[in-house]
Amino acid sequence: MSAPTRRQVAGYLGALAALTAGAAWAPRPSAGRERLVVVGGGPAGAAAALALKRASASVLLVERDPKGLGRAGASAFDRPGGGPGLAALRRAGVEVILDEAVGVHWADQRLALFSGRVLAFDRLFLAPGTAARPEAIPGLDPAARHLWPAAWGSAREARRLSAQLAALPDRPHVILRLPDGLSPRHAVLDRAHHLARRLDRTRPGARLTVLDAATATDDAARWQSLRAAEGGSTAVDWRPAGQGGTVVGVDARRGVVETAAGRLVADAVNFIETQGAGTIARTAGLVDASGWCPTDPHGRSLTHPQAAILGDARKDAARTVAGALRSGLAAAGGALNA
Repeated sequence: MSAPTRRQVAGYLGALAALTAGAAWAPRPSAGRERLVVVGGGPAGAAAALALKRASASVLLVERDPKGLGRAGASAFDRPGGGPGLAALRRAGVEVILDEAVGVHWADQRLALFSGRVLAFDRLFLAPGTAARPEAIPGLDPAARHLWPAAWGSAREARRLSAQLAALPDRPHVILRLPDGLSPRHAVLDRAHHLARRLDRTRPGARLTVLDAATATDDAARWQSLRAAEGGSTAVDWRPAGQGGTVVGVDARRGVVETAAGRLVADAVNFIETQGAGTIARTAGLVDASGWCPTDPHGRSLTHPQAAILGDARKDAARTVAGALRSGLAAAGGALNA
């Protein structure tokens, strides 16, 4: 995750000040109708908003990126799309605010937005997605994260990674770094597969080193079986945690990755950091020590019962598009039947 810009910091401070002061309140709906606010317009949030609206509820959805609503993945390194788009939501009567949620005041049931606006809610449904959790690796600073894009759910980083791969020299060395706990595991294999196949097509004789920090998976063996079945000219060296897969330092400007087994130098690095629930979930106190949001089987938060957690941010989430859609519909159904 890149460091916040000066404009973003100013916006966050302004929104939080408004939250404390109670300024720019959006009024509650008329008596007898609950104000339901959904944060996040990905598959889970959009599905929940539509289901709630079909029950004639007053539903407002907050999404910071209109391009993310219903967007299909633009490249092999982009997050799969799914769910209804902005036009479909508005046709159904869902009120959509293009803004970013930056804070929650639970006692007063208010949601602060980046713009400075504050929304009152009766029930809050959060689909914050996932975000990188900063790791204490020497040299892994904002500049390194820019030079070595994760492209794990970010369309902008996916474009940057694709451009870097297109500019590789002949017979390059590419490193894929995988953190412990990354899920779903099939997506881990998919990422390695996409990189290897792209190098097969465009850079014959390339080398791909996979640094896998996971300690309890059979991904290396599964990869070997997959690669043996399809072949390819790229030499792939998959290193589990106990065999040099742990990164202990980096120098992105020189292309250097220090591992427990020694130094590697690469022409391009796809560096994926440890993942957790999105920023608003952390800011609102909805995560535990794992970095994810603990919930009951219906998605209700175990730390703030006024909130339902949708999609990938849940601690036990499958982190697939289908799983996100199911969680959104289940949370909406639970709220309507409560």
